[in-house]
Amino acid sequence: MRTKKIRYATSSLFKREEVLTLLDMTLPANGTHPAMSVRSAFEFEFHDAILAEPLERDLETMVRHKVMSAYRQIMAPCVVEHAALILEKFKDQNFPGGLTQPMWDAVGPVGFVKSVEWAGEQAIARCLIAYCNGKRVVTFVGDTVGVLADGPRGGRDFYWDTIFCPDGGSGRSFSEIAAGTGGIQEKMLLSQSTKAFLQLFDYLLAEKDTMFSEL
Repeated sequence: MRTKKIRYATSSLFKREEVLTLLDMTLPANGTHPAMSVRSAFEFEFHDAILAEPLERDLETMVRHKVMSAYRQIMAPCVVEHAALILEKFKDQNFPGGLTQPMWDAVGPVGFVKSVEWAGEQAIARCLIAYCNGKRVVTFVGDTVGVLADGPRGGRDFYWDTIFCPDGGSGRSFSEIAAGTGGIQEKMLLSQSTKAFLQLFDYLLAEKDTMFSEL
């Protein structure tokens, strides 16, 4: 079986480091393929594209726009990713959703925690991955449930990883988990990003579109 190239548009060194750990995972067997290592089926090619990113609470709207922007630059099948926090109390409104990053950039981690503490500590980390092959856009959603810490914790300063404590993480923030030995791999076992990527992998293995390049 020849490997398929996933062109991933991102300027984040953190995300590049994280998605490369997915190559060491195993895809369980399903109706379209046997159990296999991700590395045997895929490789990543990173593109430092400048992406148009509309200001929307709804992550689906954001990533669809974002991946079409990436495709226009790369001119080949590609994927983009966007992750955000959803307050459990406002999950039906997807808040703050796509507004998470501008809020974070404006007030920082301490200010962000204070600005949402009235809504309670329960939160969902949500990842949306969008794939565009020039004919269509397909999206994949991954959720990880957890709580918000009362302030930033951990030495790996990647976005809101310092304040989100996933269920199953023994009360640690993503940042604290990732900072330890083998920490990136441990984080990715809990990550919303992994859940979305596993869906993407299954989709691409089943896809028969000849526009998707094979090596």
